[in-house]
Amino acid sequence: MHNLRFTIFAGRFFAGLFILLLLLTGVESKAQNTVSPYSVFGPGEIQNRGFSSSQGMAGAGIALKSGNYLNNLNPASYTGIDSLRIISEFGVAAKTYTLSSQKELKNGFTGNLSHIGLGFRYTSWLAGSFGVVPFSTINYSIVKTNYMEGVDQQYTSDYVGSGGISQFYFGNALRIGKHLSFGVNFSYMFGSLIQEENIYASGYVPNMQVKRYDYMRSLYFDYGLQYSFKKNKKEYSLGVTFAPEQDLRSKHVVVVYDNSFEQVGGDEYNTDYLTVPNILGVGLGVVNPGKYKFALDYSFQEWSKVSYPTQGSDFVDLHRVVAGLELRPWPYSAVNAAYKNWIYRFGVNYQRSYLNLGGSTINDKSFTVGLGIPLPGKISEVNISVTGGINGTTSRNLVQEKYLLFNLGFNLNEIAFMRRVID
Repeated sequence: MHNLRFTIFAGRFFAGLFILLLLLTGVESKAQNTVSPYSVFGPGEIQNRGFSSSQGMAGAGIALKSGNYLNNLNPASYTGIDSLRIISEFGVAAKTYTLSSQKELKNGFTGNLSHIGLGFRYTSWLAGSFGVVPFSTINYSIVKTNYMEGVDQQYTSDYVGSGGISQFYFGNALRIGKHLSFGVNFSYMFGSLIQEENIYASGYVPNMQVKRYDYMRSLYFDYGLQYSFKKNKKEYSLGVTFAPEQDLRSKHVVVVYDNSFEQVGGDEYNTDYLTVPNILGVGLGVVNPGKYKFALDYSFQEWSKVSYPTQGSDFVDLHRVVAGLELRPWPYSAVNAAYKNWIYRFGVNYQRSYLNLGGSTINDKSFTVGLGIPLPGKISEVNISVTGGINGTTSRNLVQEKYLLFNLGFNLNEIAFMRRVID
């Protein structure tokens, strides 16, 4: 007598994760991992994808299959999931930073939940994943001095931004023949972008305060392909991802307060002025099972063709190059010293952002080191990575950020679908 596909664990796991996802979609977190004043532009600072294993490789992996890990860099990767496993990923991130300009220096710390995801195979040719990841974040504070029109008198504006857009995705991947996979992510964007302007003519109490809110509720789609083949025990792969230009729908609310903090004006309307441009990614991958993985990615975002109110002239196309390496110096063995069973990861990243301010392009350069530490049973891991980077410049009165980004992720593999015989 055969039992149907089972396990009590799988049922509990699905139920627990589903409840957690509902909580995440109902609560907007204010903790952000960006502190950059450049997040004032566009929909905020768009976050690079990647779960804990790819984070240790600086976010590389467009061409790599999911395997024992979930790879959300390319929805086509899900066909690599073992048919008998449920893979879950969740992680937290923290950043310590120093912001510097020609006149000021500021230090700080921030952190938040970074991602949660679940993946599994439906059939031998179809697999899927769903989860919640950050899409963009806003967190800035800018003080600017202006002159009143027609009067030789100054006033000060204090701009403060917070919030961000989260992405609940549901991805599916289809294996086409022996070498090719195609995937698509259907995503629901949610969150709030808050921009506050305080205007001071004199004293410490603002003479006027203007608050602008964008309450995001929108759909988003992105697509992926992977082609792979084996030669001399190694697997070579090519990956491509594409997300077409899309307008994100939101409710835009403006509220104006006087110096007594009483509302004196405001407006509310639905809009789609928040635009995300065409995004293209290509990647190469080489895997020698049990020994190493190598990934090289290039990403392009066509911001030069996107127009934002008062910001269009600041945008240029974004280019990003990232390379990552994963090493297993020793074969896994239960009798090994602990460090011989660890996985060692490295990565480098260079990004020319979509901002060109005063003739200076805002660039981000970083280096990453990471570890994968197997949990008892070998198939699950704790992943740790540290990224050190420099974003921006202090020239032309701009701001430079030096940061250390810490990621802690948990990769859990469970045998969940099998047949067993009951006497």
